[in-house]
Amino acid sequence: MKIRLIVWLAITVLTSLVEGQFEYFTDDPPDDYFKRKSLDDCPIRFYWDMDKFNVHYAFGGVRAVRGEFQHMAAIGWNNSGSIKYLCGGSLITSRFVLTAAHCVADGEGKPPVTVRLGDTNLNSTEDVQFSQQVRIKALKRHPQYRFSRKYYDIALIELEEEVKFNEAICPACLWLEENAPTEQMNAVGFGVTGFGEELSPTLQKVNLSEIDKDDCLRRLPKNSRALPEGLVQSQFCAASDHQDTCEGDSGGPLQIERLDVSNVMVPLIAGVVSFGTPCTEGSTGVYTRVAAYRDWIEKETGRSFSYSTCARTSGCHTRKHVRSNIDSPPSAPFHRVGLLWNHTDLNEFQCGGTLVDYKFVLTSAHCARFKQGFPKLIVVGDSKQIVSIESVHIHPMYTPDKPENDLALLKLTKYLNPRGDMLPACLWREDEVKDEYGQMHYSTYSSRFDSLKYFHEDVYNRYVIGTKIEENGKCTNTRFRSKNLLCGQNNVKLIPTVCKIDYGGPVSNKANFQWTPYVYGVVSTLSESCENELVGTRIAPHLQWIEDTILNHNNDQLIFVS
Repeated sequence: MKIRLIVWLAITVLTSLVEGQFEYFTDDPPDDYFKRKSLDDCPIRFYWDMDKFNVHYAFGGVRAVRGEFQHMAAIGWNNSGSIKYLCGGSLITSRFVLTAAHCVADGEGKPPVTVRLGDTNLNSTEDVQFSQQVRIKALKRHPQYRFSRKYYDIALIELEEEVKFNEAICPACLWLEENAPTEQMNAVGFGVTGFGEELSPTLQKVNLSEIDKDDCLRRLPKNSRALPEGLVQSQFCAASDHQDTCEGDSGGPLQIERLDVSNVMVPLIAGVVSFGTPCTEGSTGVYTRVAAYRDWIEKETGRSFSYSTCARTSGCHTRKHVRSNIDSPPSAPFHRVGLLWNHTDLNEFQCGGTLVDYKFVLTSAHCARFKQGFPKLIVVGDSKQIVSIESVHIHPMYTPDKPENDLALLKLTKYLNPRGDMLPACLWREDEVKDEYGQMHYSTYSSRFDSLKYFHEDVYNRYVIGTKIEENGKCTNTRFRSKNLLCGQNNVKLIPTVCKIDYGGPVSNKANFQWTPYVYGVVSTLSESCENELVGTRIAPHLQWIEDTILNHNNDQLIFVS
């Protein structure tokens, strides 16, 4: 009977944990709640046993990516019993290759018959273990393309069967911005390496930059029949002093790599090789701007190419991993909550906040007052547990032109149950910002998928961007320097739109099972994007107001009562 009881209890506890039934908040305050005189007892009160959060994770090596350009495709024609590869392309899904429209037929009008993937040397068997040869099912050139013109030079190749992703084969995503990337781009192909030379059997790459449209037109041979309208918006030019794409590179990608917040490098195709000047030193290439054809590509392939959807739903797990200053926050202990304005929209990243007491959440005044009116609820992470807000306290000195006072406190209707893995963050009390790792971490998030319609509310992942503490967090932007704000620089180039600022969320130390979590500030709406200067409101100058508000249990000076 005793053994049976123990087993029953164990099953009950496990079931409770699995179903997420632990209640983070309770109606009853702690025994000494009304006796608390200061918040500086936070480390002793909540973090006296940090070892309970010491969960051991297995860290292993990341599998090496064999191919530098895993999406590169060689497009082949029948040639007297052999295959001759005359164009390049880019794998963008398991069934589709993106290429140039003029590559749907050779000089004799014959269509290509096959695509080779995962091969970096077409004359060798060194990549045979990883490469795949797939027959072509259909050629879909843009409906407005004409062989006598240089416009609409884009096409899709549908494959007879799905490609199997491996170490050498993985699809690319598309650069969706109106303008070409500002950094150097890579053009890739099996084209000739110089004037009068044979096609290269080995995959070649060149570094190119966009050049001015007028300069490009001056370089190109006059051809009013092929370019009656000159260069149009759906085309752009790129070149370098010593390199360019050549014959045989047609249809191949002009691309960059950008970092996703998951620390995976994702190739983004900005252009498709179309035509250019003769292949000599300093020659110029013209490229089809892929972003101009996004709608057509999505219609033909039947899938979304938004950055978040493409980067995270490809089914490819062999992209290059890198170390960066972007990381997932520790799962325990955690203190960030989301602000809600109603019970129907449960997106926890409308604005963020930090639990700093059993009953109070610290956030920005902008979020608490101007975003959608006063918030009504907070939501606790993945558990989706909701707690009502009893009152909202805006910093008395806050106005939109005084971002150094952009703070608010939300008083909840319930009290934290401190026996779980959610605990208040401690307040940093010193003027000088310090951290064992020399970093501040700004709260951010990223959309996991593109469509709320198909993936409901489970579409976001939280991240933090670590910035080096320099000059005690002084801002480089002259507009902010006089405001005593907290600033940090993120110098990593990211895929556009995949990272979003968690306004109202915490600026904190790198807390883990060794270090007590401290909050230095609140993420400010002055932070424009994850790639610009990140800005926070310092809390150290406002500790008196924070403590007076939290510890005055009879406070009747309410801005809002739910």
